[in-house]
Amino acid sequence: MVESGPPRPLRWAISLWWVVALLLAALTALAWTVGTGAPPRPGAPPADAARLLLVHTALAAVLVAAYLVLGAMLFRRRPWVRIVLSVFALVHLLMLLGTGAVLGAQAVLVVLGGTAAVLMWRRPSTEWLTGEHD
Repeated sequence: MVESGPPRPLRWAISLWWVVALLLAALTALAWTVGTGAPPRPGAPPADAARLLLVHTALAAVLVAAYLVLGAMLFRRRPWVRIVLSVFALVHLLMLLGTGAVLGAQAVLVVLGGTAAVLMWRRPSTEWLTGEHD
């Protein structure tokens, strides 16, 4: 039986990108409801914490949109989308490493995103994305 849609590894990758997007959106919403609990540096005014939260939210919104939209575009057999998704994931990872926020829920994002990236670059995914299509 011949599959008409994307191969299983690519379907898993797309699903994982969407899970990463939803988890990131949930973590951002949680940051708004709970707050960070501490100013960005000792003695900083509360306005700095609010500004940091706004920047975090803006970056998260861009990443969420990228993961959702680009993940969906993989279904349309656009091979360049893998490169763009990989760049977004790498930038996201570097931001997490730069802030030291690679523990807890952020570590889950790293593992899920890394797994999605590996799956979308596997041979069956590559063959389906770069092969002949309508």
